Amino acid sequence: MGIGVNFVFFQYLLFFCGYMLLYLSRQSIPIALPLLIDTDHVKLSYFFACFSFFYGVSKFVNGIIMDSKNNPLFMFGLCNIATGLLTIGITLSYNNLTLLLLTLILLAWTQGLGWPAITKFMVTNSSISSIASSWGVMSASQQLGSCITLIVLPSIIKIYNAKSAFLYSGFLCLLFGIYIILKAYYKESANFTTYYKVQKSQIGIKVTSSIWFLCCATFCAYIIKMGIFFWFPIILKNKLQISLVQSSLITGVYDLGGVLGTLITGRISDMYFFQNRSLLASLYMLGIALTFIAMNFGQNIILMNLCAILSGFFIFGVQVLTGVIAVEIAPQNNVCAIVSLTGLFGYIASSIFSCVLLGVLVKHCGNSIMFSFFSICSVVALVCFSILSSKDLKKLSKRLSGNK
Repeated sequence: MGIGVNFVFFQYLLFFCGYMLLYLSRQSIPIALPLLIDTDHVKLSYFFACFSFFYGVSKFVNGIIMDSKNNPLFMFGLCNIATGLLTIGITLSYNNLTLLLLTLILLAWTQGLGWPAITKFMVTNSSISSIASSWGVMSASQQLGSCITLIVLPSIIKIYNAKSAFLYSGFLCLLFGIYIILKAYYKESANFTTYYKVQKSQIGIKVTSSIWFLCCATFCAYIIKMGIFFWFPIILKNKLQISLVQSSLITGVYDLGGVLGTLITGRISDMYFFQNRSLLASLYMLGIALTFIAMNFGQNIILMNLCAILSGFFIFGVQVLTGVIAVEIAPQNNVCAIVSLTGLFGYIASSIFSCVLLGVLVKHCGNSIMFSFFSICSVVALVCFSILSSKDLKKLSKRLSGNK
């Protein structure tokens, strides 16, 4: 039994490190791609939009597939290998915009397998009373990967060139993906498959009103998350009149706040809000709205760093909560599909609003419009989470009255 538990923990580490490398690859796109292709904000936003849209669709499709699979580690290894090859492929295709677009679409599709595989692993190896803590720690891999990228890649680009950013991240993903595949093969040969609880999926997915409200809240939250992902380095550079290295460091501070947000939120959620996680999400969305109002009027770099760490804490905390809420309200045999459905709404939002619409707004209205736009999205998400919270309170009240 001890060997099995240790190997489950080892797999958790493999998923954590592998997803960190996936984010290393993904974050290199908004940093290095604008330096490779000479184009304006609006045209660049189309590339970002295609990547985001196909990533969301892939995440949903692979979520449905993962409900019927019991080999998430092997599938995750394939995801890393394909991501590595396609990231390297960007350095060969950037001269041809059509070929570059196809490469980005394929890269988005392969990366869409990553989180469904992690979801399958976590829901089959975590209890409902501790899943938010596990989910939070795993989510921290995103911020660590992004933070490392934002701190290291600008220096690599400065010393070498923009192509080196894709080469470094691509080779790291490729090599680690091969390592994961070898470990997945070892798991199969050592008969550790019994540690996965087999769940039969069903074709018909029941989507309740609570799931729709959660999708709407995720839609708004991801407009903010992906808007920052794609535009923060560029817009902070223009707004504050600072270098790309300085703006990337501020975005790195945002991701450090995200690390704290995922770790602390998961723990707080399990300890104090496990019966009404939507209430905590509502409070976080209020914090996000107030933070971006402050950023809209701020010109001081110290204030921007403080707001960046706060926004990262709240935004990635909400991301943890949306995933765990989805797990709790989803049918047991369609958990991966429902979690991925919320992600689909999130990435459709980001492809339309975070990429294209925000790029147009910034071009015609200036850099500050981004912060006002994010504040409005926060309020809409706050309303959705408040409705979910009221439903949770009603369920809790009925449960308590039934026990009397």
